Amino acid sequence: MKKKPLISIITPNYNNGKYLEETIKSVINQNYKNFEFILIDGKSKDMSLKIIEKYKKFINYFESKKDKSNFHAVHKGIKKSKGKIIIWINSGDILDINATKNVAEIFKKKPKINWINGRCGYIKKNIKFCLIPYIYPRNKILNGLAHKKFWGYIQQESVSFKKSIYLKSGGLITKKNSASDYFLWKKFAETDDLNTFFIKIGYFRTHKNQISSIKNNYEKDTGYVSTKNDLNIERMFYSIIYLPLIIIKTYILKLFSF
Repeated sequence: MKKKPLISIITPNYNNGKYLEETIKSVINQNYKNFEFILIDGKSKDMSLKIIEKYKKFINYFESKKDKSNFHAVHKGIKKSKGKIIIWINSGDILDINATKNVAEIFKKKPKINWINGRCGYIKKNIKFCLIPYIYPRNKILNGLAHKKFWGYIQQESVSFKKSIYLKSGGLITKKNSASDYFLWKKFAETDDLNTFFIKIGYFRTHKNQISSIKNNYEKDTGYVSTKNDLNIERMFYSIIYLPLIIIKTYILKLFSF
């Protein structure tokens, strides 16, 4: 019997103590336990360090040092990781209780896959909900069209990938404060398809202090300006058409023992 894969969960944090504890709890309460938890703090000045101290025994690696950006913290965490599979969840966002189990299952049964996404999860006004998984054709990502004005951004919280593809790609642009994930996905698309499954991974929390809420910076970095009519209708139509196939593919995979 093959050993179950080790997953590395990376969480960057800077002055996000208001939501950090919920993030940590979502990690340590995972149903699948073969994971390591890496928390990289950017020298927070709020209550973050007190919260981290409370859960220190559950954290495999922790540091609190000044960094260049949130993405720099993620990059440092991935470089420190020992697992072959990466889940990146920002402080403030949360993991589904079956996130590690779902991800480990896919990668073990599909060893040639390097990059996956699942259903899009959101938290708005403390209400958690999960939508369908969106499909992102490789050519759309590669051509830089996975942005709000056309196909729609790839939700980082619903993505998992192998450490090998991250290192091969050169990783995140660490000096950017926004949109570095957008460029990382483009790098991944140079060699691999983004494989979509009907699974839950993470939930993105909407709040005013998050990096992605700084609209002008994000649009400046990507080069695309959003409008009120950005409904990403083509992505929605494409994903709904293929949804039955995605569901069937996922559940056939789950029929076999893990």
